[in-house]
Amino acid sequence: MQNDSEISASDVKLKMGEKLAFSVGELYGSGATSLVASVYLVFLVLNGLTATAAASIIMLAKIWDAITDPAMGIISDNTRSKWGRRRPYLFVGAFMLIFSLALLFMPLHAVKSTTFKYFTYLLAYLIYNTLSTMINVPYLAMSAELTTNYAEKNKLHVIRQTFAMIAGGVSAGVPIFLLEKLHKGEMPLRTFSLLMIFGFGIYYAIPLLITSIFCRERTPIPTEKLKFSLSNFLLPLHVKAYVRLLMMYFLAYSSLDLIITNIVWVVRYGFEIEKFSSFIVLIVISVSYSVTIPIYSILMKKDKAKPFLYRAGIPVFMASIIALGFFPAGLNDYLILPLCVIIGFGMSGCLIMPWIIFPDVVDVGELKFGTRNTGSYSGLMTFVRKSTTAVAILISGIVLDTTGFIKPTTDLATGFVTNYDQPASAIWGLRMVIVIPTLIFMMIAFIAAKQLKLNPTRSRLIEKLNALKPEDRILDENEQAEYEFIQKELF
Repeated sequence: MQNDSEISASDVKLKMGEKLAFSVGELYGSGATSLVASVYLVFLVLNGLTATAAASIIMLAKIWDAITDPAMGIISDNTRSKWGRRRPYLFVGAFMLIFSLALLFMPLHAVKSTTFKYFTYLLAYLIYNTLSTMINVPYLAMSAELTTNYAEKNKLHVIRQTFAMIAGGVSAGVPIFLLEKLHKGEMPLRTFSLLMIFGFGIYYAIPLLITSIFCRERTPIPTEKLKFSLSNFLLPLHVKAYVRLLMMYFLAYSSLDLIITNIVWVVRYGFEIEKFSSFIVLIVISVSYSVTIPIYSILMKKDKAKPFLYRAGIPVFMASIIALGFFPAGLNDYLILPLCVIIGFGMSGCLIMPWIIFPDVVDVGELKFGTRNTGSYSGLMTFVRKSTTAVAILISGIVLDTTGFIKPTTDLATGFVTNYDQPASAIWGLRMVIVIPTLIFMMIAFIAAKQLKLNPTRSRLIEKLNALKPEDRILDENEQAEYEFIQKELF
């Protein structure tokens, strides 16, 4: 009887235990980015920085990420150990999480020097991002390496996306709930910091340890290592399908992060909702797009093209975002909840599908270049995901400062927060910072998805060709026509 290591990756049937062990790692993979998107702009403002200064910290870190994310992809691809190429980084990274969160959420509101606070938080965010890179790039690469079987990949990533939805809800919702306690004077800033550091440190570390211990990659490891060079960093960008996926991913998650980053202040000042918290608004949106996952699973089993599923709900998403932006302040608070349900349904496809499409696009790259250096692909994906947060925070910071937003202040001695009424210009700034960029982003995303000509027939043909040596690839007339189309539209 063959053991698992002797079976081709295209023939591997994953046990449910391993699917769950891998998917639970998504609690950090998706959660950590949502954590920063939901809380960090507000946290830095409460510690005495302007919204623009806070946004610039996130943006400056992108220069560093532009180097570390693709570099980590190559480092991970070149790693050779008895634990494989990816797992060692997950295992070690899990033990470093609390340290990085402690730096990120240091309460410096009592420090008088704004310059000191600015550069301390900049350094802390650089360290946090570096650790995130060390963990996420190998984790995302593993997502395409447990199996290359088309049906098994779909099953794995449906489960994984379920955990991603949970991760996003918890990592955005819990901090927002705690932020509201800060704004109501029910909790000092120091307590908030301790809860963020130890609560999320443990919450992220345990799943990563589970993934690193119980999962392993099965795709063949290339005999030659990649050299560190700009051309190798950018090699995935020579695959048309991958470039379109990057655009789809970046634009969809930038839109999500704009909602998450501004939800506390939009609900409080823009909609003047008093009967429930912004946490409820976010949970309703999250649950609404989470419950659609089984629907997408059924549709994929019926061979619906994944790019079509990505873009199907975008018109509904855009229309509901416009309605949200103009929702009357002081109207019946509960009327906003059905609108949030529609937003969740509309945005579900463009949030769920990118990582389900990712392994298929890596397959395209393998067919084009003849090697499967998945870390290079995941490195750029990680950079793009962290960039969505940066874009959301940058846009939000500039809009808030230019529209006259009066930032809350934190008492130097007690750590309690004082809030102020906002001018009409700031209130409309909060509303439009969600509406206008989202409409622009999603129109472009729809076009990119329309141009991604992947379907199940082509994905299965690519899987078949990758499993064969070039000299053994014998195609019938239909397969040859599809292969030529793949070379033209996806390569």
